Amino acid sequence: MILEQPEVGTGECHQEHSVIKGFQGIIISTDDLTRLLPQSEGFVVLGGGQIALGLHSQVRGKSRDPNRVIVNLNVDDCQAEYERLSGMGVEFIRKPSKEAPDLKIATFLDPDGNTLQLFEWV
Repeated sequence: MILEQPEVGTGECHQEHSVIKGFQGIIISTDDLTRLLPQSEGFVVLGGGQIALGLHSQVRGKSRDPNRVIVNLNVDDCQAEYERLSGMGVEFIRKPSKEAPDLKIATFLDPDGNTLQLFEWV
């Protein structure tokens, strides 16, 4: 999957043949949110940050719970990106559909079983 990639050492992004515009956010799920954040109800949105993909010495095999952490990616056209990625062999578990009046989402699993979503704000 080709994303906007920062120029080495600059932090500035350039486009490389993609309709994925960038990182939208990550959803971290739990079976007891009050255990993680005692004052919360439902979802909590935290600002700032970055995402990094890399190796970790304690990680082995596929994700045991693919909905524990969900990576959201911004796209201009959810349907077009769904078709492009499907054509590359990506298997979607949710076809593009409206989540809210101003949001369309498509969901797929990466090869390790992690959940990713395409977000199109309309």
